Amino acid sequence: MAQIGLVVRPGVPEALQLAQDLLVWAEEHGHSVLAENDSARALGIPEGGTAEVVATACDPIVTLGGDGTLIGVGRYVKGRPPVMLGVNFGRLGFLTEIAPNELFSALKMALGGTARFGTRAMLLCEVIRRDRKIHSYQAVNDVVLHKGVFDKLMEVELEVDGNPVSSIRCDGLIVSTPTGSTAYNLSAGGPIVYPSLGVAVVTPICSHSLTYRPLVLPNESRVSMKIPRYDGSIALSIDGQEGLELQVGDEVLITKSPNTVIFVRSPSQSYFDILRQKLNWGR
Repeated sequence: MAQIGLVVRPGVPEALQLAQDLLVWAEEHGHSVLAENDSARALGIPEGGTAEVVATACDPIVTLGGDGTLIGVGRYVKGRPPVMLGVNFGRLGFLTEIAPNELFSALKMALGGTARFGTRAMLLCEVIRRDRKIHSYQAVNDVVLHKGVFDKLMEVELEVDGNPVSSIRCDGLIVSTPTGSTAYNLSAGGPIVYPSLGVAVVTPICSHSLTYRPLVLPNESRVSMKIPRYDGSIALSIDGQEGLELQVGDEVLITKSPNTVIFVRSPSQSYFDILRQKLNWGR
């Protein structure tokens, strides 16, 4: 039988109660549950492992929270992707499409292979310092290069497939997947991209020139960002959840990840239904 992964957003009583119901349901149906460590402590059950362990050892994986809860597991997926079922207890929920009252019917369909699935591409981000790779990350939503809060504009040298694009004076650059197009990219003026398209979006943050517009690139492109000189702080953010302080001269290389994530789609809503609902279109 299946080993179900479980990740619960802390501090949400309704999510914890549904998680308890899931534990009972799984036992009744002969499935085991491996809970992420913080979730296990909140539920009073044995710890299962980190988000990375859950992402590589379980299929399907149930997350009870918001999009951030789902993304926090998804970017650790490697090899054959597990099915990820996100139940929305957050505010927006572009990825966590399943309502709490739909969990068990959606889970039955996921286990039986009859659910609606969406396969999403991820980004691979590598940090090169003095010709040596020092860090590597996967991103479900985006990779963001940005300056410190109180620092002046920085100048970012952008290249695509070894071809210089421009030196952009800005607060930072966002490289987004179609999945992440409705996140920071959208707030910075980037386009909404249909999730299944094979593209990546490069969006400047508060560029000092109105002529710098978001670029939509094939997701097989090799995007390079460098800061040749700067006297402020520079940081790299992955999905808004982890990151790294950078140094002048570091190179950030972004390519398509060899791994993908598979999300259970809502049985009752289309992608455009979700956009209208979450973005209040027509209201």
